[in-house]
Amino acid sequence: MKKYRFFYLCCIIIAFIPASCNETNEHPNTPASAPVVGMAIIPSSLQMKTGEIQTPTIKVVPENAVPGAIVWLSANEKVATVETNGKITAIAYGRTSIRAVDVTHSVEASCEVNVEEGERTYELIWSEEFDGTSINNDNWNYEIGGAGWGNKELQYYTNRPVNARVENGCLIIEAKKENYETNSYTSARLTTKSKKFITYGKVEARISLPAGQGTWPAFWMMPNKSVFGGWPRSGEIDIMEHIGSDPQMISHAVHTQQASGGRCWSSRGYYDNVENDFHTYAIEWIKEYQNGNDAIIFYVDGVQTAIKNQGNYLTSTYSDWPFNEDFYVILNLAIGGGMGGTVNNQIFDNPVQMKVDYVRMYTNK
Repeated sequence: MKKYRFFYLCCIIIAFIPASCNETNEHPNTPASAPVVGMAIIPSSLQMKTGEIQTPTIKVVPENAVPGAIVWLSANEKVATVETNGKITAIAYGRTSIRAVDVTHSVEASCEVNVEEGERTYELIWSEEFDGTSINNDNWNYEIGGAGWGNKELQYYTNRPVNARVENGCLIIEAKKENYETNSYTSARLTTKSKKFITYGKVEARISLPAGQGTWPAFWMMPNKSVFGGWPRSGEIDIMEHIGSDPQMISHAVHTQQASGGRCWSSRGYYDNVENDFHTYAIEWIKEYQNGNDAIIFYVDGVQTAIKNQGNYLTSTYSDWPFNEDFYVILNLAIGGGMGGTVNNQIFDNPVQMKVDYVRMYTNK
């Protein structure tokens, strides 16, 4: 009886052996999962609008591979951010690269994101329309003196009505040929320092410029508090400068500690009917305009004429971009000096006047 039991046990063992072998060798050349050797983000580029959200997909090579742990990265989070699940949100105008890194298999892919420039809207926060009968001291200061103002100018600035007054809905700044104090000319220079100032936004004025060799009218801005130090460390924005020796020229400029060309970046354009005719001169001063960088855009009569960009927000300091503090407005008419040059005294046979219809400041909505 014992030998039969041994025989049956052997039969049972033999019966299971081939079954087990057949199961393990049914697909002998197919691994459980293949390693990831490459990957791509689909689509490879995205055109987005500010605030838009998109979630691309990942394609791995080979197709039957299983991705490992994926880390998502944005090259510039001021343009677009990306979440841990690959959801991309467009933040601001510019371009950036989104990367997906499979840290398990040491492979990665990228997607180029281009965020379109959106429309900018503004809200008026202050305006001077010069509709009264006198200069409003709540808005304006007089700068007085005749020491050349750092540019070897020839005028003495006064607060007299003959040099600055409101007349027919305009501010009139008039230069005169007259001996006053130690100078041979007089004029006026008005500012809104500590009264009206702005950081970012839009600033504009409608101005008629005088004619004549030796005139140097300007509409410009200076820091309300020189937090980075004296000029030019805290910056200067010249929205409009004109010289009578070059009648069709309008100049724009910014001054910084490290700006090229003698601490100044400038741009000049030439236009018809510059003198004795009204035109609107403006800037848009934009925070994180493109790729996270600030910008100042210059306009004449609503047409963009120049742009000055911050170099790189990651490395920029006050020395190349001090334009993140409050700035106030200056209106003046200089005579002679570094830009004004030689004066033709015959121009004073007629009134030499800079006329300002309005000055306005806007902030971003």
